[in-house]
Amino acid sequence: MSDLLRLATDLKGRSNESLVALLQRRNVAGAPKDFFDLAQALLAPKSIQAAIVKLAASEADALNELVENSGSDVTDNGTAGLIELGLVYRDAKGPHPYEVTAEIARPILAGKDFIQTKTAAISIIPEIDPSAEPDRSTLGLAAIAAFETQHAITELVLDVEQHLVRQVGKTGFGVSDVKRLATHLRRTNTQVRGYFVLAQQLRMVELIGDRWWLTTRAESFLAASMIERWSMLANQWIASLGSVGARQLRQLLTLPTNDIAGALRAVFPLADENLGDELEILLEQAQGIGFSVAGAPTVLLTLCLEGKFDVARDLLQPHLPQLQHSLIVQADLSLIAPGPLDTPTEAILRKFAQIEQVSVASTYRLSSLSVSNGLECGLTAEQIRTVLTDLSAKSLPQPVEYLLNEAAGRFGRLRIAEGKTGADRSVLSSTDGILLTEILNDSRLRPFAFYALSAGTLATRFEPEVVYFGLRDYGYVPVRIDATGAVISPENKGSWGNLVVGAETDPLLALITAVRSADERVGAQPDDQDLTRQIQLAIKNKTALTVALTDRSGNEVEFRILPTALVNGRLRGLDKKADIERTLPLERILRVAIG
Repeated sequence: MSDLLRLATDLKGRSNESLVALLQRRNVAGAPKDFFDLAQALLAPKSIQAAIVKLAASEADALNELVENSGSDVTDNGTAGLIELGLVYRDAKGPHPYEVTAEIARPILAGKDFIQTKTAAISIIPEIDPSAEPDRSTLGLAAIAAFETQHAITELVLDVEQHLVRQVGKTGFGVSDVKRLATHLRRTNTQVRGYFVLAQQLRMVELIGDRWWLTTRAESFLAASMIERWSMLANQWIASLGSVGARQLRQLLTLPTNDIAGALRAVFPLADENLGDELEILLEQAQGIGFSVAGAPTVLLTLCLEGKFDVARDLLQPHLPQLQHSLIVQADLSLIAPGPLDTPTEAILRKFAQIEQVSVASTYRLSSLSVSNGLECGLTAEQIRTVLTDLSAKSLPQPVEYLLNEAAGRFGRLRIAEGKTGADRSVLSSTDGILLTEILNDSRLRPFAFYALSAGTLATRFEPEVVYFGLRDYGYVPVRIDATGAVISPENKGSWGNLVVGAETDPLLALITAVRSADERVGAQPDDQDLTRQIQLAIKNKTALTVALTDRSGNEVEFRILPTALVNGRLRGLDKKADIERTLPLERILRVAIG
């Protein structure tokens, strides 16, 4: 039996929960069409290497033994984790690494010593007493870090809504996007990459084509309370370690002086340069969630590693900043929130104000662009004025009144409509000819290749959405309009933003459901594409194929062959039982089964 068939068969028999856990840890790219496609992705050398370097110490030690002595009775419980990860299989003779696993693992495991890690892992750690008085100063610092991280994730979500964030390179997020958000949040690039990773792991962003879009999980995160958001982040961080890694990290930590960085390196001894970046991100995330302060683990981490999330929540809750419902509106168009705002207030404020500084006391700013965004979302200038007056409990400064009136008067002056396909895919129109001339001559906009279509209109070959975001990035205030001339709101659903992936279903669960449906279809009434895929997989992997087809009399017959070619609508293969080569017309094949 080939490794591909063996793994595909194993995957078919797993529960949906097991498959979701596998996809989360292996981070499979793309959208596999069936179980063979998924198995092929998991057995790809790059995927295998990425999984091996992330193994916990006991898993790496177990793999080392299996590579040296396949089928040996490995006593370490790391073997179960290796099977769950799709790196090892078990038959009547015992556990064995897949051929590609062994090939890639040998040079990685060569010269590695796991004795120190195993010795440290057997140390006896005393139980944490929840009734004991915790270090309040440490918990206070952890709470501030946890709050600021939640706020940063919120900013990331809004940034994905307001910009075209595309997939770039192996990390998935481009340097320009990371730098833009890092500058905005006043964080390091590594910290921001950690936020992107968390958002991706929590499936708040989803890749459709080559662009990242928000999901309803992002809306759920933004609508949750502070402590609920913290729980989401904490659970995900623990889950990213894997069950074995989480258990071993707990064994290696001794409060209060142990080095969390050293513990993580001991838990993941195969970390290479690539994983080194991920370990750095894990450390940054731990600091941001409140799992570590000044490099030392906190009681929150220890409790969560033991599965005591409720106890950790109760410890952290009193130290989180209290919500406010007030705002200081200043004449320089800045808005100062003396404390974190409640979710409904934050939601409506973000429609017409841009945040400048993310902290316990945050600073926002009004501008023509931000107020225009609020008007696009359906607010009126009077509604914006009422919100600001209510929050500040006093009349608005005169410059703010001027801005609101001016923005309302200029709203819709520059409009973007859907054009024809080709050179005029987007059409810009305005009654202000000077504004159109400015856009036409703006050197920053040369990549759009705008040209005059007629008096009062410009055209470009780019899509309206791309033009809309591009103009906004350079300070212009466009609006999109539909065929009737009505303004298209940037909010497609929800109170927070452009959540275009609206299904409540877990994306990974939806993928698994689709894979199972494809597998059932192939076994019952496959279409031509299904048949061709299965046959080509069997030929490529030199795997036997059971073929059911109709003979010339219309009766259903079945042959078991080793396929060799699929040419001109005919399948050729060796029938070992009859010791002949058969040529079967594809049009008469009803179904196939690999193996």
